[in-house]
Amino acid sequence: MTTEHCESRAAAQLPPIYCPLLPYTHPRAAEIDGTASAWMRSWGIPQDPDTRQRLLRSSCSRLVSNSSPHGRIERLEAGGKWMYLGFAYDDWFESRTSLDEIVAASCALQRAQEAPGSALANVPFLPEFLHVMGELRRFATPTQYLRFTNERRRYFQSLPWEASYRFAGKVPDLNTNVTLRLGVASTTSFLVAMEIFNDDEIPSTEFDHPAVQAIREVAASLLGWVNDLYSLSKDARDAGAVNNFVSCIQQERQCSTEEAGAEAVTMFNRSMLLFVGLRDQLARQGSPPLRKFLDGCGRAITSALTWHADIPRYTTHALPFTTNRPAGLNSSPLDIPSISWWWQQLE
Repeated sequence: MTTEHCESRAAAQLPPIYCPLLPYTHPRAAEIDGTASAWMRSWGIPQDPDTRQRLLRSSCSRLVSNSSPHGRIERLEAGGKWMYLGFAYDDWFESRTSLDEIVAASCALQRAQEAPGSALANVPFLPEFLHVMGELRRFATPTQYLRFTNERRRYFQSLPWEASYRFAGKVPDLNTNVTLRLGVASTTSFLVAMEIFNDDEIPSTEFDHPAVQAIREVAASLLGWVNDLYSLSKDARDAGAVNNFVSCIQQERQCSTEEAGAEAVTMFNRSMLLFVGLRDQLARQGSPPLRKFLDGCGRAITSALTWHADIPRYTTHALPFTTNRPAGLNSSPLDIPSISWWWQQLE
């Protein structure tokens, strides 16, 4: 049996994912995706027609629209373009074989993010990137764009870090992986961008509070872990499994793929329980923009679960999930030093 078949079977046998949050479909999701996908076609992204068609079939802009029910349509369309471009870049970076090339491209894109009117180097898709960043900057307040740029910096810094493991054929330890995934999955920047989509700005006294930082990271990690669980087969096929958190668990625990997958789901479920507790705690006295953001984080997680189950990009079978809290689910902090501080924010 091939590695890919083993990974697919292991994914299909995972225990249910705990998600008590209600799914949501934006009533204009198809229209928004039509605008974003037409833009992709007009710019010829990616250049390979087969890769482009596979990406277009994903309707990935729905991850944006289904997370922001209050978002302004033209902003959601810009967000949809950014989402398509992000997946194209993800494939491009994964196809690189030179760490120097990845460092140069990520630094150039970070500069273009900071100042869309400038560019350091002619990297792939740079005109398209500048176009999208120009739209988002035009919509955003200075504070919103700065927050967004700060989170994108985490992403661009993480790309060469992840590649260094991939090129060496090494699997990072679990403590390293959960921090690395926070950056390279780009999920923290996705969540922060919701402020721009919704034309809402969370007061700095709330946004900068450790409990709000914690829930951003919890939600971002849940999004990244959903992707990892669904990417088991793709990562095995593309030799990217060294940075999949299931592979990290398997290495650290010296266990089977099936056992590592089950533990990964347990990690997800315990973190979901924390997310719900922090969300309720923060919502009780939070400002309207913060409460809208918390709601959007929940919608982003459910949207990711349903979206991944339907996409040919990921060959893993649809994963089971339940709205009921699993019996005996442990509410104590995960024994992972880089994220155990999340639980300290609960009152």
